[in-house]
Amino acid sequence: MSTYRKLEEMLKNAHELVEYADEQLQLATKQQSAITDNSYTETQQLLEQMSGELDKMIHSANPEQRDALNRAQQQIQDRQNNFILGFET
Repeated sequence: MSTYRKLEEMLKNAHELVEYADEQLQLATKQQSAITDNSYTETQQLLEQMSGELDKMIHSANPEQRDALNRAQQQIQDRQNNFILGFET
């Protein structure tokens, strides 16, 4: 797979994960039992994995790619913070 395709796929996956995390957080705030919910915990794990994958890719990216990857990583980290705090900001 070319580097460009890999980058595009990573950014697409990160965007989809951000949307999924937003949905899970909304469900969790409605149900109030989210702390014990498996999907809430699994989403946190997925966010952590994606952050690590983005970090690895950032180190081998050119400046333009690095900018896009940094923005995606910031969105992932924002969602991680929301999950830790337990509410959407």
